[in-house]
Amino acid sequence: MIHSRMTRCCSSLMARAASIGVVLLCFACLFVGCEDEAQPRSGTIRLSVDTLSFDTVFSTIGATTAWVVVYNPHDYPIVIDRVHLRSGGQGGFRLNLDGDQGTEFLQVNIPAKDSLFLFVSLTASKQASDAPVLLDDAVEFESGGTVQQLALRAWSWDAVVWKGKTILADTTLTGNKPILVYDSLVVAENVTLTLQAGVRFFLHDGARVLVNGTLHATGSFERPIEFSGDRLDNVFSGLPYAFFPGQWGSIQFTESSLGNVLDHVRISGGYYGIVADSSSTDHLKLTLTNSVVHNVVYNCLFSMANHIEVANSQLTNSGDHTVLLIGGRYNFVQCTLANYMNLITREGLTLTLFNELSDGNNGEIPYPLQAEFQNCLITGSQQDELGLALSADSSRTHDVIFRHCLIRTRQALGTFADRCITTMQEAGFLKVGTEEQGYVFDFRLKSGVRAQNAGLRDYALPYPLDLAGQSRLDDSAPDIGAYEVIPSN
Repeated sequence: MIHSRMTRCCSSLMARAASIGVVLLCFACLFVGCEDEAQPRSGTIRLSVDTLSFDTVFSTIGATTAWVVVYNPHDYPIVIDRVHLRSGGQGGFRLNLDGDQGTEFLQVNIPAKDSLFLFVSLTASKQASDAPVLLDDAVEFESGGTVQQLALRAWSWDAVVWKGKTILADTTLTGNKPILVYDSLVVAENVTLTLQAGVRFFLHDGARVLVNGTLHATGSFERPIEFSGDRLDNVFSGLPYAFFPGQWGSIQFTESSLGNVLDHVRISGGYYGIVADSSSTDHLKLTLTNSVVHNVVYNCLFSMANHIEVANSQLTNSGDHTVLLIGGRYNFVQCTLANYMNLITREGLTLTLFNELSDGNNGEIPYPLQAEFQNCLITGSQQDELGLALSADSSRTHDVIFRHCLIRTRQALGTFADRCITTMQEAGFLKVGTEEQGYVFDFRLKSGVRAQNAGLRDYALPYPLDLAGQSRLDDSAPDIGAYEVIPSN
């Protein structure tokens, strides 16, 4: 009996032990299975882009940081054995992988269905070349013998860098290398700065050109002289900073500055274009010909009591009055003045003329004004683009006349106009910077518009070629404005 009980007891214990063993084995299997599932394995990645292309950057100047998302598309965590720059960092590119900086990273884990951010920055070294040089590098991702690449491309451009530069003696600049200006470029009084064709100034945020002496800038149709901002990348996809106003200050001609010449010059993206401080109207302060002043925050041309001649030029797009003249002597011939600003708030008219200003004490200061516009197109996105703030007081003299011009206005101009076209309709430009047009402006005229063949030939004779190089004298009459209608084939 005792033996039988012992046998049953032992059998029961063995059965329990077996059950416990099975349970423990199951737990062990579960544990091992979870551990295997959590253990990172080698695996391929997916990138949000396969190439990071930087816009042209200036050598030794840090570029805008670009980024890419590194995805783990798998249901399990992966390990990337090595992430590194193919050049070892010799090309000027630098990496920041999920907050860690360097040119090489080892054993990078990415959880299942998760991602990391890779940031790429660039400071290119000097390239010893006048022309931009292509920089070609790659980020390589090595995992389990597989290598995947993210291509990196940029153009590096050597520039002359000026910080608070003052020209103290007569100087001539050639167009070999671009000039990057920080703070200011000042031309001292009684000093002449001569710019040859192809000179390009890129001005940093807040920088300005201050001319106390004289500026002679003579470009050519093929190689204009340029003043623009130093951001060569995009505000957002499809909108380059080159199209955007407010990147730098202005070109300012002070009271002592006379005899300035701007021919075949392109000015864009400033807070102002040209600011002309008051000087004697007995001396020519500025001649502006064959030039473009475009996309500014305030005025393309602001002048107070100066003598200025403007011909065959385009002054377009501003947040305030595009051309603002307060007293002085002015002559505009074959010019396009237009305002279709759509990137910032617009408050002014295309052309506004004053012959007096308030002194702040309920009085008025007279600014005698003499202005003539010949074969000029004055228009914009508003139905009235002309402001004549002219006092009727006989002591505030003014002599303003528009001859053979097309003006978008609802005003009856009376004696101010001689054989002009006044209209509240669009002028008919090829492109006016809509989103669908890629924010591009093209102030050439469509065929069949009212400005076509409406100018006077005598005014066009000194400027036989328009701003695009087309002849004004090949048909019955010149077109109004800076551009001839393109002949249809």
